[in-house]
Amino acid sequence: MQSLLTCPTTPFLLPPSLHNLHSQTLLQLQSNHIAQTKLKPIPQNEIHARTRLFNLYLRMYVNAGAMQEARKLFDEMPERSLVSWTIVMSGYARHGPASEVLMMFWDMLCGSGGGLLRPDSFVFAVVLRACGMVECLSYGRGVHGLVVKQSSVVDSFVENALVSMYGSCGALEDAAVVFGGIDKPDLVGWSSILSGYVKNGLEEEGLRIFCDMVSGGIEPDAFAFSMVLGACTNLECWDFGTQAHCYIIKMGFDSCLYLENSLMDFYAKCGDLEGMRRVFSHMSEKNLVSWNTFINGYVHNFHYLEALRIFQILMEEVSQCDDFSLLSILKAVSGLGHLDHGKEIHGYILRAGIETNRYVVSSLLDMYIGCIDHESLYPRVEVPLKLLNYLEGGGYDEFIMTSLLKWCSLESSLESGKMFHSLIIKLDLKSDSYVLSSLIDMYSKCGIWEAAKRVFTRVEQPDTAPWSALISGHSWNGCFAEALKLFRKMQFDGIKANEFTFTSVILACLALENLRKGKELHCKILRSGYESNFSVVNTLINLYSELWQHKQALKLCSMIPDSEISWNFLIRACLGAEDYEIIHKLLWRIQVSHGNLDPVSACDIFASCSSPVLLNVGTQAHAYMTKRGLISHPTISNSLIQMYSACGKFDEAVQAFNLMPEKDTCSWTSILSARVEHGHPSEALNLISQMRWKNKPADQSTFRSVLNACAQMGLVDEAFRLFFSMKEVYGIEPLEEHYSCMVEVLGRAGMFEEVLDFINGVPTFKLGPLIWRTLLSSSRIHGNMKVAQYAAEKLLELEPSDFSANLLLEQVLLTLGEWDNALKLKTKTKSMRASSSWIEIRNRIYEFASDENPAKEVSAKLAEIEGKMEELGYVADKNHLLHNAEEEEYDGVGLHHTEMKALAFGLISLPHGMPVRVVKNVRMCGDCHSACKFMSTFLERELVVKDPYSFHHFRDGKCSCRDTW
Repeated sequence: MQSLLTCPTTPFLLPPSLHNLHSQTLLQLQSNHIAQTKLKPIPQNEIHARTRLFNLYLRMYVNAGAMQEARKLFDEMPERSLVSWTIVMSGYARHGPASEVLMMFWDMLCGSGGGLLRPDSFVFAVVLRACGMVECLSYGRGVHGLVVKQSSVVDSFVENALVSMYGSCGALEDAAVVFGGIDKPDLVGWSSILSGYVKNGLEEEGLRIFCDMVSGGIEPDAFAFSMVLGACTNLECWDFGTQAHCYIIKMGFDSCLYLENSLMDFYAKCGDLEGMRRVFSHMSEKNLVSWNTFINGYVHNFHYLEALRIFQILMEEVSQCDDFSLLSILKAVSGLGHLDHGKEIHGYILRAGIETNRYVVSSLLDMYIGCIDHESLYPRVEVPLKLLNYLEGGGYDEFIMTSLLKWCSLESSLESGKMFHSLIIKLDLKSDSYVLSSLIDMYSKCGIWEAAKRVFTRVEQPDTAPWSALISGHSWNGCFAEALKLFRKMQFDGIKANEFTFTSVILACLALENLRKGKELHCKILRSGYESNFSVVNTLINLYSELWQHKQALKLCSMIPDSEISWNFLIRACLGAEDYEIIHKLLWRIQVSHGNLDPVSACDIFASCSSPVLLNVGTQAHAYMTKRGLISHPTISNSLIQMYSACGKFDEAVQAFNLMPEKDTCSWTSILSARVEHGHPSEALNLISQMRWKNKPADQSTFRSVLNACAQMGLVDEAFRLFFSMKEVYGIEPLEEHYSCMVEVLGRAGMFEEVLDFINGVPTFKLGPLIWRTLLSSSRIHGNMKVAQYAAEKLLELEPSDFSANLLLEQVLLTLGEWDNALKLKTKTKSMRASSSWIEIRNRIYEFASDENPAKEVSAKLAEIEGKMEELGYVADKNHLLHNAEEEEYDGVGLHHTEMKALAFGLISLPHGMPVRVVKNVRMCGDCHSACKFMSTFLERELVVKDPYSFHHFRDGKCSCRDTW
């Protein structure tokens, strides 16, 4: 055993901080000894009896925590036994200060108080425990040396105390050596080594030790379980923690209040709020720590409203709280920006008389800073005068000073910042790292670069906080390349980055659009162990999303809980990549995890559902947004109108418009566009009159919709009046799309000479493909071959690969008898012929391609419909001219194009009477259009076909497009 406890040769030294106090005590003891020599000799049996009586009173004082009285009685004792010394030293170890234990042990070894005493194992255990409490490793090694010399006192008490002392002092290798030399370590020994590893940040090794302990047949106690839960909390290791919870229940510790509080903290830090709620609801007894842990769990997971609700219940049921409760709830108030709630809590703080607590005052100040409107002219008036008076009365410390500098940063108040800088120097707070970093941040946010750099250069050996503030300041002021250089220098200087450093540098990479640097930084983050940090991961998601790497951004979602992901970046990236399927999967994850959505992301989700085949997903998204209370936002309501309009649900779009409490210009424009797109132009013109009456300003989108309405109704004069009023009355410069609308107005009216004259007057830079495509469409309607050829040739000059233009020009040339030119175009367009139609059935989208044969049941349904049409006397209209098919050619009544296959499948799969909605990627041909009109007379359901140019609602033998598509 002696070899196992071999201690390095270390002089037995009293800690320097105790030397002065020791000399005073030694003089006092010497004077007491001189005074006692003048007394008469006392019989030995009476001395022992009086010593036992003194020891009895010493225990009473120590058990009551009255250490001053115990020490006074101890100093007055005529003779002290080893028991006397042990009682008082164990009292100091229990009640503090632990440094007194080390002084008394030194005195005991020096023979103060009468004769030399030989310490026993219990004394050594108490002294070693005190060494661990004050983290005095040198003293502990000296005691270890005495233990080795006095090997007879070595027992389990001393062994366990040595393990605990080395663990508390951070000497884990020495602790492991001592522990490894114990023949059969008991529960205390295992708990000591476990505690040492966990407290020194080696949680994974601590959990391995716990597993070895259990496999060795040692049953854990509440202390061991608390260490395990602490390790799982720090590691956010939910799996191991839940297993430990099961073991706690099995061992019968589930009613231990301390462990229940630890379990709540564990579940909260792992993001399992339901687990935290279960533990809290099953607690038979709750103290204030339980309530504080419960509230802080919600605050930690950003569920601020729930935290406020629990705090209200606490005040109703318990009628009191402490500073820990107030710190958590003030943070929740800051997160919500609810200044009124903050003022109520401030009032309670004043009534409770704890307004002098510096931690509470600092949190209170942070609350006001976070809630007040820094854009207002006088934000200072929002802070109560009494709080300011307290601060100006000398209540400044490093925490409050940091908050005040943050306030100056938010307000860009340079003069106030300079005043606080002077106060920092006066109060000698200039050595505090966080105060200095706040100063750097303040000067950076105020745009005073030289001052920020001077503060940084005067910092002796700057650590992470000042470096982070300097890098963040450079990013804030747009010096992104310089921020990256500073980060590199910080790495060369051996300074570890934290989450604030990483987020600032990631944002610099994003601003520079430097994906390579961003990936290098990502690798550094993985090596530094920040791959599960919420803020860092979300900033990385933002980086990859903005730089068109949405798939890489999606991979990062597995690093952190769904409830912590900033979904907004991902949704916007997927929308830009037109990956709508991923957006819908993300929406499901958001619903399950109760994730946060902002109005912009809600609009993006509705935009991703803007197709008839995605109507079901859109209605589900509508229900979810309604449940979350987001629909009342005007921007979201506008997107809802646009989504239903794009899905062919015109009535629902009108209902969404009518339910809006406040309608802006975008709202009116959205419903205008919906009415025009779905064949209600006269109602659209009525709406523009209502907009004028309600003083709603028109914008470019409004005029585009109104001009399209005029085109559909043939109102040429009204269209020109509105067109000229754009610039003269409303000050809106017409765009290419507005000129295109006027081309459509004239073209649909058959005024082709006027159309060409109008086009000649269009500014050259606004004469783009859209205008020629519109002219080509108008010539299709009227069968004007010469204009169609001219428009197609002009369009192909701008877009040679346009399939429709090539095909239509081929048909025009055939009609005009130019066979050779038509053959050349036919060869060119042959490889381009590809079309598809889609239909959604029970949340699944089915595609029907032109080069694929339909299933037997679809072919049978088509044959059945064709037979019914022939029976009813349908005759195909062959006078479509330029409305011929833009996909494969065939002979028949028009039931073999892709939209007809999709319609047939819908008739088979959907319940009777339900509308059939199909999306097609090329223009609907005239044969299919005529066939659908006839089919709508006997199928007893609405048929909806959306092609790239128009919506077609077929009802009772008519189409909403009025045969002009």
